[in-house]
Amino acid sequence: MMKRFLTSEEAAGYLGISEDELNNLADAGQITAYKIGGVYTRFKVDDLEAYRKKGITKGSKRHSKNIFDNIRDFFYFNDFYIYSSVAIIVILYFIFKKQ
Repeated sequence: MMKRFLTSEEAAGYLGISEDELNNLADAGQITAYKIGGVYTRFKVDDLEAYRKKGITKGSKRHSKNIFDNIRDFFYFNDFYIYSSVAIIVILYFIFKKQ
């Protein structure tokens, strides 16, 4: 399960930008930053995904995702379900295999 809040380092990696640029975006109000305990800055995954869907990542340049990025994201976010399905199919194969 993915974390609900990410640190500055994790959020910058998620968007593919530097931490300084992420902090500049937060200061400019383009991305919402949350203070946890009044000290720790965190970023909500939903806010980062909304910003990412605008197509502004990779150094704040317009970045269009190609088909390979979409496929990579699909497998990254659904890998548990894919592995589980394969495991269930293999188990069912051995259970119902005719001898």
